[in-house]
Amino acid sequence: MAPNRVRTINLLLIDENSLFREGLKRELERDMEFQVLAEGDTEEQLKFLYQKYLPHVVIMDVDFHKKSGIDTLEELTTVQPHSKVLIFTSTVDSYFVSLVLKKGASGYMLKKMDVPAIVDAIKTVFRGEVYLHPELTGDFISEFRQLKKRESDGKFYQKAVMRPYHLLTRRETEVLQLLAEGYSNKNLSKVLEINEKTVKGHVSAILRKMDVHDRTQAVVTAIKNGWIELK
Repeated sequence: MAPNRVRTINLLLIDENSLFREGLKRELERDMEFQVLAEGDTEEQLKFLYQKYLPHVVIMDVDFHKKSGIDTLEELTTVQPHSKVLIFTSTVDSYFVSLVLKKGASGYMLKKMDVPAIVDAIKTVFRGEVYLHPELTGDFISEFRQLKKRESDGKFYQKAVMRPYHLLTRRETEVLQLLAEGYSNKNLSKVLEINEKTVKGHVSAILRKMDVHDRTQAVVTAIKNGWIELK
């Protein structure tokens, strides 16, 4: 008989719909790596339950029509900067994606995702990476720039960019910047005057060194760390 797998990822669920929470808990705990330590039905319970149970990952819905949810998220991630919060909502809006990532969330899921995708998202943030639902990636960078502009009263300002030369080569850093600007492999090949095979090699090296799974995660991580210039 195979040995029992140890549950290694402890979760906290915050959602006002008790039936949804129960269904999600049941599905997640089919995977023996997950254990739901506690549940809450209001955003206000987040800090109390987090401090009591110290979960590895928080999965929470946010009512974006109420400022309290965003404030609570920011309060938690300020006091607990290593906390990993996955926003799990039906709201498909790149502005809110930018907002919650800025406030400290580690990822953004949509409730229409299937269970394997949810499991992957949780494991992604548990590893310390950023998860963003693929449907939202197209407008994310543009909206992030707009958020920065709104916060500075129409004047775009970004603190000094700290290029990740401690992690990537200068060429890889250049490729990362161009990925953030939306360049495809074909366009990268033209701009850098190298063949597409070499481009793919640089992209693979970036993902490996940043310990992320795809370009979107690489760009989101780079934005959060201030490694790229937002043009």
